[in-house]
Amino acid sequence: MKINRDSLLVKIVFYNNIAIIITSLVVAMITTFITYEDMESRLVDMSREKIYIVEKAYNNYITSVREDINKISREDDFTRLRQNNSNYKILSYILKNELVKENFQKYYKIEIAMLNDKGEILGFTGKKHIFDKNIIVSGKRLGGFRAQESYIVKEDKQVYSRIIYSYKNNINKRKEYILASIPFELNILQYIKQYIELGSSDKIFAFIGDSYITGDFKENLDKEIINPQNLKTLKENKYKYYYSKKKIGKIPYYMGILALKDYNNENIGCFGVAISREKLFTTKFIIGLFITIIVITLVTLSTTIFGKMLKKLLLPLKDITESAERISDGNYSTRIKLENTNGEIKTLAVAIRKMLRKLEDNQRTLKQRNIKLKENLRKMNTIEQLILEVQTEEDVTKIVQKVMTAFISELGLGFSRGMFFRYSRERDALIGEKAKINSHILDINNDILKEKKSGFNFQIKELEEIIQLIKIPFSEDNIISGALKDREIKYYNSKGYKHNLGNDLFNSLGLNNFLIFPVYNIDYYTGVMVFDYYIKEKKISEEDMELLKLLLMNISIKFRSKVEEEEKIELERNTTISKVAERFLNNREEALNNLLKILEDTKNRDYKNIAENIKTLEGRVEQMKQINKVLIEYSNPLDREKLEEVNIEHLIPEVISEFKLSLPENNKVLISSFISYTGDILGNNKRLRRVFMELLKNAYDAVMQNNKVIKKIDIVVIRDKHSNKLKIDIKDNGIGISEENLDLVFQPFITHKKDAPGLGLSLVKRVIKDCKGVVKIYSKPEIGTTVKITLNILKEEN
Repeated sequence: MKINRDSLLVKIVFYNNIAIIITSLVVAMITTFITYEDMESRLVDMSREKIYIVEKAYNNYITSVREDINKISREDDFTRLRQNNSNYKILSYILKNELVKENFQKYYKIEIAMLNDKGEILGFTGKKHIFDKNIIVSGKRLGGFRAQESYIVKEDKQVYSRIIYSYKNNINKRKEYILASIPFELNILQYIKQYIELGSSDKIFAFIGDSYITGDFKENLDKEIINPQNLKTLKENKYKYYYSKKKIGKIPYYMGILALKDYNNENIGCFGVAISREKLFTTKFIIGLFITIIVITLVTLSTTIFGKMLKKLLLPLKDITESAERISDGNYSTRIKLENTNGEIKTLAVAIRKMLRKLEDNQRTLKQRNIKLKENLRKMNTIEQLILEVQTEEDVTKIVQKVMTAFISELGLGFSRGMFFRYSRERDALIGEKAKINSHILDINNDILKEKKSGFNFQIKELEEIIQLIKIPFSEDNIISGALKDREIKYYNSKGYKHNLGNDLFNSLGLNNFLIFPVYNIDYYTGVMVFDYYIKEKKISEEDMELLKLLLMNISIKFRSKVEEEEKIELERNTTISKVAERFLNNREEALNNLLKILEDTKNRDYKNIAENIKTLEGRVEQMKQINKVLIEYSNPLDREKLEEVNIEHLIPEVISEFKLSLPENNKVLISSFISYTGDILGNNKRLRRVFMELLKNAYDAVMQNNKVIKKIDIVVIRDKHSNKLKIDIKDNGIGISEENLDLVFQPFITHKKDAPGLGLSLVKRVIKDCKGVVKIYSKPEIGTTVKITLNILKEEN
């Protein structure tokens, strides 16, 4: 925008600059006049203030050093080094290097020592004599003072600041200390000078005894800086501060002195601050005179002229501002006056008018978008809730019921009517089953009848009865069946009679802006749901379709998973029944054959064979009882006793003894055990006893089938050092298990023994799992098998 010389913007800037200059000069004149009148007293106050702050600055310096030591010593890398390295000298150098990296200027002369709780030096950097003496605070040895303490000490004509930081050694559980020693040199004074914000012409210095050691003055000015008598007075009277005026090198200063005391509270030197007074009087006179003349001249002229011109220029702007405020309050009917305006004010008024019109348009647009957004959010919440309900519902009819209820609810998707047609295989048609109507439509039914000529009564009140009379042929000629065959949602933002719905009675229901929602499974069709907006002016959008496709996908996945799960269960059931039938019918067949032999021998009076067959039959019967017991235990997985304390040290030997009693007298299998744990585990005594008996039996059968001279079974019980677990290994040198059979050992009814049900290891796995444990089997043919069991050691929190 081009700006003219007469523009309000130029005038405001010009006169605003004048006002700023005038105001600045007036303020400067008054401030300078008052300041210079009282400069001497302010200079004294400044000197005293600075010397007070010197002590705070020094303490802040010490605090920052301690914080840096604390930060580095607590870092993970340094902590690991400290725990894994007993060489304190190396640790001291590492800490020093880390501090130097943190701030070279601050720490390049720092020295570090590490001490034990008796004050003995464990490791150090630099020269040892720095730390040999005065490792004391408040007259106590090192173990007697508080952690994180600091003090000042003088060593060989050099003063050091010492900072002590304590920490606990995690290895020996004793307290140790880090002692940092920093020499008093110029870097500390520069830190203090920067902290107390001294001017470029002001000086800072330090004395040790009556000798100047460092500072902003030259070294040959010792006597000029401080009179030895003043230092003596400061020391003898034990004053903390001392003030004086002094000329040093022909430059006048006002000086403040702070006594420097060691750990015994004895004066060993001082800090000093010198505030320059060189140009005080000349500057005061020149600046005061110059500002007074300029300000008096300009104040009178500028205030009168600027006030009148600004009032005249900004009066129209005031009206526009008031109008803008009313508009911001929502009053869009405000009129913008253009009378008595020119230049940028007129342009501004026209722009505000245009903005007002745009605001009205934007407000209408935003309201519409907000309504649409709220509606979409409501639909999203409805679909999300439906998806959750579908995942937990097993009955297809209930799923359809929930979907229809959500679709025709005003709090859901807001459709007016919903109709469900179930697919009939016998009739090869879609048969109307149920209908639902939006409660809002029922409430305004009378108003609808008044607005329309006829036909609405049966389309609303009698809809459910009419739906049950509708039969739609299952063919691609009509769009209802087509949607189910294509297995996709179809929608039409138009009247229903414009499409082939497959039934004339269905056409008479007055569908308007409707969609077809198929319900199907992998192998069969369930039916379709039809929803429409009826007399509403709403239309189905692409956003709606994306949400509905998501719902359809979840329903389809749910049905498919259900079918697959049922088929899997049925297959497993049939397979199990087949195995059980084949195995146990054979056993019973053998028992019956023995019984027949007994009867035959009785008939032939062969009593010797009768006794043998009876003995064989008794064995078969006992074996059948045992198999029945295992089957009952396996077929009742919920019949489990609660967990309890089990003493494994007693349980294992008892099981071994019991098992040995069942072995023949000429048994040649060596069974040994090694138990290095005497506590309790979490389990069930009765069921674990059954587990170990089963595993010993399997191991015995395996070693008896090999041709080795030494046949042995070893049981090892040890505690895991790294976890709260008990490891039990049962090893044998039997025939082993092939790799292909090893994957099947825990499967029920899998066995290579003639008269066994094949449930032993399945029960073992179940019992160990119920005891919150793990069992694994490792084996190599002709070498042997190892069963590894992991159980939980009992603790109070278990």
